[in-house]
Amino acid sequence: MGKPLLFSESFEHDQLSLAGYRVPEFKAPFPVVLNPHHDFAEEAALRWAHSFRLDETPAAAQRLTDMACGMFSGLWCPRTDREGAVIMAEWIIWLFLWDDIFDDGPLGRDPTALQDALLQIDRALVEPPGQPDDTLTFPLARALADIWRALHARAPETVRKRFPASFRMYLRAMVDETNNRAAEVVPDLDTYLRLRRVNAATRSSLDLIEGLQGVDMPDALRHGLYGELRAFASELWVWTNDAYSLRKDLHYRNPHNLVLVLREARGLSLQEAADQVRLMVEQRMWDFIQVAERLRSLVDMPADPHSTAKEAVLRGVQMLEDSISGFYRWQENALRYRRTSGFLVP
Repeated sequence: MGKPLLFSESFEHDQLSLAGYRVPEFKAPFPVVLNPHHDFAEEAALRWAHSFRLDETPAAAQRLTDMACGMFSGLWCPRTDREGAVIMAEWIIWLFLWDDIFDDGPLGRDPTALQDALLQIDRALVEPPGQPDDTLTFPLARALADIWRALHARAPETVRKRFPASFRMYLRAMVDETNNRAAEVVPDLDTYLRLRRVNAATRSSLDLIEGLQGVDMPDALRHGLYGELRAFASELWVWTNDAYSLRKDLHYRNPHNLVLVLREARGLSLQEAADQVRLMVEQRMWDFIQVAERLRSLVDMPADPHSTAKEAVLRGVQMLEDSISGFYRWQENALRYRRTSGFLVP
């Protein structure tokens, strides 16, 4: 059962607690790789956002500046070509604008309004993608359909099948979040950890990163050790992100944050809870390294199924390592998480 979190009563105290709050230091033991096309991707993606009228409100314009989509694309998906870097930057814009409308705005607190938006978002992922659908009136739905067309044109068949399914799992998780947020309820720790694996679109983002970097993992191998490694990578992204986004989540009264969940579950201060997140991340990083080493050893054993997809497995492991280091570096520098004032409601 969730525990009520009455931000109206605790918000002032939380802001005082944040006065000395510091994000724990997170380090990835993998090199940081930067795509050389990141500047081009930034410019192209911002033009794309403008063409779909995604930048028309002051809040959206601020968020586009704060997210540094080209740099994020270059760090998160460093081994794709120029077109792939642009698609990733567009996805980052789409995902953060949609997620912010949901997390920080009224949409994420109104189950009825959310359902209306989800209907259009879901219709954007038709299979196969065709010409633009004029009946989609929601700009973010039209923009998602455009990303899907671009991805479908170049991704392996495995990714074409997985991306819509992963994305719809993310949409279903949003319904549970909306109910919690409307009631200002903090989920219990186990519930939150399960929800967090899907409520940040990590699976669809991983599908996209694989598709743009030529990782064509057979279905028979995707749900074993490699699937576990994907799950570990996504947890490393979102757990560290919760520590970085604490100030923003408190401002917008969003209870879906691991620091807040740990605080409520264990009776900790905000800083103590954030330090607990660091320990969880260190353990999960160790888990990731162990599984990655195991996968790299299995591809050279002829009797093991992983040896039949050696190139895909090795490329996939490297892709996940790149994504972790890149995600960490982007969070450290993005204005999105260094902003302390001037928050605008989307």
